[in-house]
Amino acid sequence: MRSGVLLLAVCLAAATPTADVGYADLPRLLATHPLHKVLAAYDREIAALRATRTIAELSDPGTRAAAAAAALQRDAAAAQRQVQRIATAGATRDPTLEARALTAIRQSRSDANGAMGAYTSALDRETGANLRGYAFGMAQRTARGFAERQAQLREKELTLAYDLARRDAGTRLMLRLKLADLHLDRSVRARFEAQLAALNRRESSAVAALHAQDASVLARYREELERETASANAQMAAQIRSKANANLALRAGVARAASSSAAVVPDLPARLESFGASYRLGSDAQAIRRDLGAAATELPERFARLAGTDRESRADTSAQIVALQRDRAELYHAMLGEIERDARRLGEERGLRVILSGARPKGSVDLTGAVGREESSF
Repeated sequence: MRSGVLLLAVCLAAATPTADVGYADLPRLLATHPLHKVLAAYDREIAALRATRTIAELSDPGTRAAAAAAALQRDAAAAQRQVQRIATAGATRDPTLEARALTAIRQSRSDANGAMGAYTSALDRETGANLRGYAFGMAQRTARGFAERQAQLREKELTLAYDLARRDAGTRLMLRLKLADLHLDRSVRARFEAQLAALNRRESSAVAALHAQDASVLARYREELERETASANAQMAAQIRSKANANLALRAGVARAASSSAAVVPDLPARLESFGASYRLGSDAQAIRRDLGAAATELPERFARLAGTDRESRADTSAQIVALQRDRAELYHAMLGEIERDARRLGEERGLRVILSGARPKGSVDLTGAVGREESSF
């Protein structure tokens, strides 16, 4: 059948003797190439990895951590100076100021918890949307692959039916001519009718047998596609969830570091209230200054470690993206080279100079279909 298609293409080329240029639609050939699905899978995986680097509210954790560390040091120094002034001057008690300060501390901790909850919810929504989008794309790929395979097998069955009908055409015609004779004896007519029915049954049986065989092949192919889809979905889910969990852990670390005053200075609100009530300015002020100094030293170190973790995570993600882009480029160039070789060869067979482009030159011979069949035959 393939040789018949090539012969037809040669006859069509011979019908336009003035044309010496062959044309092949490169974008169309790339889009219908058997490996184009793999190319699209690369694009989806690269896009998914890039999405983990651009999640809202996590634009640059390293820079934000460094800025938070600097702000913490400034605030701690200012707080130490304020405590020192209170202890030195023996300032009178201001209940309104104390109440406002305690309210601000509690509010800051509540805001931090709310922000972390909002970020967790946003990250879950983004991760779920990415997974659903990837699963939908894989389901479409599976459906298209199954439909293409089904069409191929159907074409094979039709070809067999046509070949059998053409093979038996002479015999069938002779039997029908004999049956058209009105003067046939009844027994002779019955014999001719039986022969024609047997001929039809043989053809139908052959086509039915091929159809049953193709149905089995199609069922196995569907199972294979479904296994590949399930495996690809599982792998992509593991990658995306791993990145999301890493980002969530990083954000949680930043939140813990930002609110770790509770660990550095345990029960800070209670201690401030006690300080305001007792006004043991000397010993309490010294303890508070010491605790604030420890916080100003320890917390920036934690921020620095978090910034380093973020840089390593970003570098790892970038390396994965670069590797995927390299593999995609190799596949693309391999597809392009295969299309170009087949187009040149078909052009030489027809005595044509082939042009690969998205726009067809005027008066050229369109070889796109022939090249596409060459690609799909492998």
